[in-house]
Amino acid sequence: MEKFTKKTAISLALLIVASILVAFGVAEISFPETFLTVTDKDWMIDIWPKSYRYNIHVGLGAIIVAAGICIPAYKLHKDFAIRALETLFRVGIGGMFIFASIFKIQDPHQFATLVAQYQFFSTLHLDFINNFFALVYPQFELWFGLAMIFSPFVKESAFAIFWMFVSFIIALAWALGNDLGITCGCFELEDGDAHDKAEAWTSLIRDLVLIWPTLWLIFRKNRSLIKVWTEKK
Repeated sequence: MEKFTKKTAISLALLIVASILVAFGVAEISFPETFLTVTDKDWMIDIWPKSYRYNIHVGLGAIIVAAGICIPAYKLHKDFAIRALETLFRVGIGGMFIFASIFKIQDPHQFATLVAQYQFFSTLHLDFINNFFALVYPQFELWFGLAMIFSPFVKESAFAIFWMFVSFIIALAWALGNDLGITCGCFELEDGDAHDKAEAWTSLIRDLVLIWPTLWLIFRKNRSLIKVWTEKK
């Protein structure tokens, strides 16, 4: 790793801003009423009464701006920017999958109920797979999430997570195509009663955004996060 220069500092600052915008954007799209969101806050609604209706637009806008900010960061210091982005993507995506797995592992019965609401396996007359899926899939999320962060096997971890994203996208598209009001079941185990389609749309958009950095990680060199920073080009 080269010594820290002025260009490196500016690149770092830009990437920090981009990271904050991505976190804000993903939260606006899929995690309303968290400390990272703005459009659903009372003070914002007082200023802009319909702001809560535009959370997806605001979130996507923030992510697009973040992507734009990464361009000058990359041009200023290519090597540093790539190392930083790899670190951020691995920690962010891996951490998200670890977090997503915890609730499902703790309550597989409720997760099986949420899986059943998609009516995918039942349409194929494979209802028995719901319980098996509910037991196995969260384990995949946990261990591949951990591997993404703590192991050198980024290619394999990203490949597995990429296909998990594909399965999520297919399931959500299936639910929307069949006009199902569902609870996503991605990060919390709510009841399995019918909901409107807004949650499915926001989850689908989130997954369509996050699948791209995961795809990029598949083509990165297998190495630990420590070696990302200590290994020479």
